[in-house]
Amino acid sequence: MKILLSADCFYPAQMGGPSNTIYWQAKALKCAGHDVTVIATSQNLPSSVPLNRWLTLACGQVIYTRNPHFYLPLNHIWQGWLAIQKADIVHINSLFYPASMIWVLMSRLVGKPVVWSPHGELSPIALQFRPHLKRLILGIIKRCDPTVQFHATSATETMHIRQHFGATVVVGEILNRMELPALVLPTPIDQASQPYLLFIGRLHPIKAIDHLLMALSASNVFIESNYVLKLAGPENDKAYARTLIELVQKLGLSAKVSFIGHVQDEAKEHLYANARLTILPSHSESFGNVVIESLAQGTPVVASTNTPWQLLETERVGSWVSNEPVKLQEAIDRYLTMPINEYVGYRERAVELARQRFSIAGNNGEWDQFYEQILHKLGRKPKALID
Repeated sequence: MKILLSADCFYPAQMGGPSNTIYWQAKALKCAGHDVTVIATSQNLPSSVPLNRWLTLACGQVIYTRNPHFYLPLNHIWQGWLAIQKADIVHINSLFYPASMIWVLMSRLVGKPVVWSPHGELSPIALQFRPHLKRLILGIIKRCDPTVQFHATSATETMHIRQHFGATVVVGEILNRMELPALVLPTPIDQASQPYLLFIGRLHPIKAIDHLLMALSASNVFIESNYVLKLAGPENDKAYARTLIELVQKLGLSAKVSFIGHVQDEAKEHLYANARLTILPSHSESFGNVVIESLAQGTPVVASTNTPWQLLETERVGSWVSNEPVKLQEAIDRYLTMPINEYVGYRERAVELARQRFSIAGNNGEWDQFYEQILHKLGRKPKALID
């Protein structure tokens, strides 16, 4: 099957979870024998990555396009037009990137089926950012009436899609899965430097890091302990990052909170493994890859009820609570005071759950079936299957 994926931001760029999720998906499809092509932009790429050149990677054929501006993706659109004509199926990531709707229209023009993944962009909180522009784009999409198959990562995201495009729109749900890293053994407590709690992700208002800071400032358990909070991630919103720095000072947490910037690769795995707890207090998440990343290293997670992670409670690998500061405080205090034997149980279950349920290696047939069903409905066979 010839599968074409678009990505406004793609590994090794790190601009949120989709950068990696699309890469893992493409790599799994390539390993399953499909002909995979990815057309991405140069957004947030390391300078060492060649642009405007086809590269043969573990995930298939990839081109990182250089464009006049991120929001003027002329080369991205042109390369898409050339590749769409050869594809069996076109998978478009992001609703609001300017190239996405054009890719849909180009695909319709040559009769190619389309899968469209919003990646959480339709959540009510996400729509509060640049609301006028997003309402305009949604209006254009609805007027064009694109016949597409949407993809959601959770029941909540399916609901959001149908709220905007109608109850009868076709939506397929497939969880995000990861290429799980090797398990890193945490440093023994008596050899560790300073114990810490962890937030990892972009510094953006939607992540509600300010709620986490207020929760910790009200926690006598945290304040009187040796624990600190490490905030790891890029300053995706510089104004919000400045607000967080000011809030840390205002709350008297300067000695208890450190901004450590973007962390990746093996350093990130050690950061997860040695944390007492990872906290995801977001106002909205369609999925939240950091939850799987943390569990894969045995570190329990406290995630807000604005994320699709009730599983943390049912599987006893973390807590799913409101992101009101008082509720976050109560949950965090519980893990800081938890008896060691109980805490070890959380770590053991976390590793087991991540590897059984969220490894893409054990679930790579989902996308094969998803795409094949779409082609079957249209009465088509992938080119690779035609004699």
